[in-house]
Amino acid sequence: MNLCFEAQAREGVLRLVLPDERGDAVAAALALAEHEALIGVLEQWLQQPLDPEPVARADAGPGLWWADAGPAQIGLSWPLLATQTQAPAWTLRWPDFPFEATVAVFDEAPRPAGAQGGVLLLPPSFEGAWRVNLHAPQKGLLAEAEWRGPGHELLLVNPPEPGEAPDAGWRVQLAEPLVRSLPELLGWLEPERPWRPGDLAHLLGPDGNRHAGHIAPALNGFGLWLID
Repeated sequence: MNLCFEAQAREGVLRLVLPDERGDAVAAALALAEHEALIGVLEQWLQQPLDPEPVARADAGPGLWWADAGPAQIGLSWPLLATQTQAPAWTLRWPDFPFEATVAVFDEAPRPAGAQGGVLLLPPSFEGAWRVNLHAPQKGLLAEAEWRGPGHELLLVNPPEPGEAPDAGWRVQLAEPLVRSLPELLGWLEPERPWRPGDLAHLLGPDGNRHAGHIAPALNGFGLWLID
C-alpha cells in the first residue's frame, strides 16, 4: 500500500507517494516525518514552504511528471518544473523520453503516386542550420532544434513544452529517435552524449504510407534519396 500526499505551490502541484503498509492517519503522519529531509530539500529547491496533505491514491495525478526518490515517488506539474533552473539537491531518477524528429513537412504528396526511388528535396535544409520539429508522443512534448545535416549535432533551440504535434499530411522523419531525460531537456544537466543523427529517414504520409531513404547533399541543401 502507498500513501499519497499533495502540496499546492505557487506555480503548480507537487505530489508525494510514500510506501506504507497500514495507510491510516497515524501512518501518514509517520511517513511524512520519515521523509522530512526530502521535503526540506524540495522546499529549498522550490524556494517556498510545502504543506503536503493526504489525497486518494486512486487519482494518481494526470499530467504530472514523475521521478523516483528511493522508495518515494515525486510528481510535479509542468509549470512547476519549467520555472526551475537547476535540479534539486537530491538524487532523483527521471525517465527518458524518445522524441521523433521531423526535418521537413509537405502540405501535399511530394511525389507522384507509384513513383519509385528518386530524390526529394528538403526545403528547410537550404537555410543552412534548419529547424527540426521534435515530438515525444509518449508524454505530449514539443520542441524545436537546429541541424546542419547528417553527422552534425542536433541542438535544442528552447526547452520543450507540452502540446500536440500538428497533423502533417506528409513529413520526413529521422529513423533514429532523440532520447533525453527531463533534466537534460530542461537544461539542468548537460546531455551525456551529443546527438548526431545519421542519414536514415522515412517519408511518412497519411494512411500509414512509409518510404525509406537516406538524407544526403542535393544542390545547395539536402534531399531524401528514396530507396523505394
